Amino acid sequence: MRHTANWRLAALAITVLFCLSAVAQDCSGPALRGSFLQPALGDAWTLKQWHDEFHYMRDARLDQMVLQWTADSKEKTAIYPIGVAGYTQNTKHDVVERALTAADASGAQVYLGLQINDDWWTNYLSDKAWLKNEAKVANVLADDLWKRYNQHASLTGWYLGFEVDNVESTQAEWTNLVAFYRTVGNHLHKLTPGKPIVISPFFSTTADLSPAQWQTMWEYALKRSPIDVLALQDGVGVGHASNAQLPEWFSAVQNAIQNSRPRMQFWANAETFTLDSEPRPIRSIVNDMCAVQPYVSSYLSFSFNHYLSPQQVNPLYYRTYLSYLATGKVEHVRPTTPADLTSVALDSHTIRLTWIASTDNVGVVGYNILRDGRRVASLRDGTTTFLDSQLNPGTTYTYQVRAFDAAGNLSVLSAATTVTTPEPHLYPTNIALDKPYTAAMPANPSYPDTAGVELTDGILGSTSFADPAWQGRATTKVYTFTIDLGAVQVIKEVRSHWLQDKPSAILLPKQVSCLVSDDNVNFSAVGAVSKPSPGDGTSSLWYTLTDLTGINGRYVQLQVKPGSNAGWTFIDEIEVRQ
Repeated sequence: MRHTANWRLAALAITVLFCLSAVAQDCSGPALRGSFLQPALGDAWTLKQWHDEFHYMRDARLDQMVLQWTADSKEKTAIYPIGVAGYTQNTKHDVVERALTAADASGAQVYLGLQINDDWWTNYLSDKAWLKNEAKVANVLADDLWKRYNQHASLTGWYLGFEVDNVESTQAEWTNLVAFYRTVGNHLHKLTPGKPIVISPFFSTTADLSPAQWQTMWEYALKRSPIDVLALQDGVGVGHASNAQLPEWFSAVQNAIQNSRPRMQFWANAETFTLDSEPRPIRSIVNDMCAVQPYVSSYLSFSFNHYLSPQQVNPLYYRTYLSYLATGKVEHVRPTTPADLTSVALDSHTIRLTWIASTDNVGVVGYNILRDGRRVASLRDGTTTFLDSQLNPGTTYTYQVRAFDAAGNLSVLSAATTVTTPEPHLYPTNIALDKPYTAAMPANPSYPDTAGVELTDGILGSTSFADPAWQGRATTKVYTFTIDLGAVQVIKEVRSHWLQDKPSAILLPKQVSCLVSDDNVNFSAVGAVSKPSPGDGTSSLWYTLTDLTGINGRYVQLQVKPGSNAGWTFIDEIEVRQ
């Protein structure tokens, strides 16, 4: 695996989330036609919700769904009653059957994704034998799917889920990719004549290959590959590109298609999410479609179903998008200004804000919280109260609040309020220093726990994830660290130090809980720290439980709950103080 740029970490995080500023001007015309759906969401829907989803899609002029994958060839699982030896179904329902049946009733089209495999990100194009085996897996899987579901009129085509990027690669690796595409593509065209094959590559403007170099790569690959549709991810939601950079990249791919496979279709894959897994403003989505309109003939999205559907997010996003479709313009009315903002310090680490709600002609979606002039959080739950936690003691902070709607219109900033956190109680002795510990989940080999002593050595890392003081884990599963203090001790404070680097998909834990034990078997809960609000910038910060009373133990355990989206958590130190 190459580590030539920070963005490559985000390849494991696909879904993930930074809100870029909306471009001021609207254009008119482009509209989403299709949406990617990840199977877990569909598995959670009732039959009614499936039919309702296609109804919402139809009213929003979408008639295509890409079921992103049907099997995982690394985990040997599938989302339907698979007939391939060695595989088991890991969903409650037959997600493929439900998608196709609901699409049949709606007159919609479904593209079935074949397999995914996390080893793609490490093997990429360099492992010819691995790719050859995955091509065989794809063909066997397609045979099984076609045998089981060929009676559905909505089964329109196929999607190959291995996402190609613009990391530095060689012509030999391009040849490996071509061999994969040819083996699978020729088989699919023979199995299902006339049904198109879709791919959806992505790029990062900070990665190795320039637009011109990537054009050369795609000219080589597409000229030799039986691919029918290239749906290029625009990368704005995940922070790989800005709106202004899209024309250069989309024109390069358009040139590659025209020079190598001119009858191939070129679509955009519009990102509708932010780096915080929230919906992007409608105006930003429309402006990104406008930016690539001269180059593409249609628009998929990742994802209407996850980030625009009224079954998943605030219905104001759907309502605002329907209004755009009806009028050709995104509405521009600002919400009113939040009033009577007040602040109070609850303790040395926590400040509470309250204000009077704003109003809007369509509806207020939420509020941006600004601390010392920088946005640190966005509330979308309808509340007008915010707890800012894990702050520095003895520090003065100034806050403002502004409302926003689904279009992306922002209110005027509220009046400012200023508050100072009190000085802390000091606990000078770190009784965990150089003490042994165990980790229930090993660190990733690329970002290891060096010699198994990093977390109690007293050395803090810089804000670069490449600093060897950091260790990283890419997981959504809860994992633990257990420190042996050597004897039962009085514990007054427990804290752990974490990194945030959103463009690299390094995210803060959703929660860190602390437990203690005398025997390393029976643990008692001490407390939990929820994810603080440092803003979007790269930063490191402490999760602290302090002023503990009546807490004694030999073993201190931290239970780490990552976010719900795939990504990394990076930690470099745990302290236990008295």
